Amino acid sequence: MSSLREVAAAAGVSRMTVSNVINGRHRKVSQATIDKVRAAIDELHYVPDAPARSLAANGSRMIGLVVHHPDERRSLLENPHDAILVGAVERAATAAGFSFITDSSADVVATARALGSWRTDGLIVYGSVADEVNELQRTQPRPLVFIDNYSSDAQVTGVGVDDEGGGQLAGEHLLGLRHRQIAFAGPLGSARGVVARRLAGLRDAVDAAAGAALGPLLDADHEPGSAARVVEQLLAAPEQPTAVVAASDVLAAEMVGALLDRGVAVPGQVSLLGFDGVAAGRWIRPQLTTISQDIEAKAAAAVELLTRLIDRDPTAEVEPPPRQPMQLVVRDSTGPAGAGPAGR
Repeated sequence: MSSLREVAAAAGVSRMTVSNVINGRHRKVSQATIDKVRAAIDELHYVPDAPARSLAANGSRMIGLVVHHPDERRSLLENPHDAILVGAVERAATAAGFSFITDSSADVVATARALGSWRTDGLIVYGSVADEVNELQRTQPRPLVFIDNYSSDAQVTGVGVDDEGGGQLAGEHLLGLRHRQIAFAGPLGSARGVVARRLAGLRDAVDAAAGAALGPLLDADHEPGSAARVVEQLLAAPEQPTAVVAASDVLAAEMVGALLDRGVAVPGQVSLLGFDGVAAGRWIRPQLTTISQDIEAKAAAAVELLTRLIDRDPTAEVEPPPRQPMQLVVRDSTGPAGAGPAGR
């Protein structure tokens, strides 16, 4: 097993410099030196001693990820977005020289408290709502970074994507294909949050287009049978939409199957578009048009922001990054406005 002395020799620096890099004291080291030390660590397969790092850094050098997971009967990793996010946070934390621990439950406040017992230096919280933000900020002594949170509290430090802009992209794409009655499907219960912002952006695009209308709004989640239920509602709607925007690619993919099972051509009679850009959208036929986000970049931004909060000069302010733009990825599930489901 390699030693810290061997890493220092390979990088051509002192042992104290290696210790500064390992323990995140990057203000004392140039980026070029950090890169040399990390290269030597990789080459020698050096594994720092965790207790020694904690003592040296006066902390654990561990980041915790709290994930809101309302249905604990089902695996967190069933949701492709969440699976990608957890893996990306872990990779970014490791690259930054931190250990990583995660936990999920319906109660993010209790989960954050549990992770805090591991002496984590900071927490990333994904899937929280405004009341939970207030409670977390009140009870957590460590730095917090929130992912995809739309709390109006100016003190919330977070990262996310431009969900409202994504909704506008979805609307503009379908309107450009001459769709004038556009439905939306997703969990509609949240007054604020990701789904509400995506719907708001879609509404803005539709409202700005002459002769276009939004509806019906279909309340759908990821429970088994939800997609089939909303497709039945869609087919029974008095206003016959020629396009549907689903709040996620998973829901959109399930709805494609439910429409095809009922003899409705996609996109010949109904165009369908999803959100997030997960791989499942490429696996189905027709392949899914989507409003894609860079989940890896979002996770990396959260880790980078949290590590700056952990290692910052107490007198310096840390500005969160702007929300990342979403991108339209056009595939086969959207096309020119057709007859609608009633014309089958």
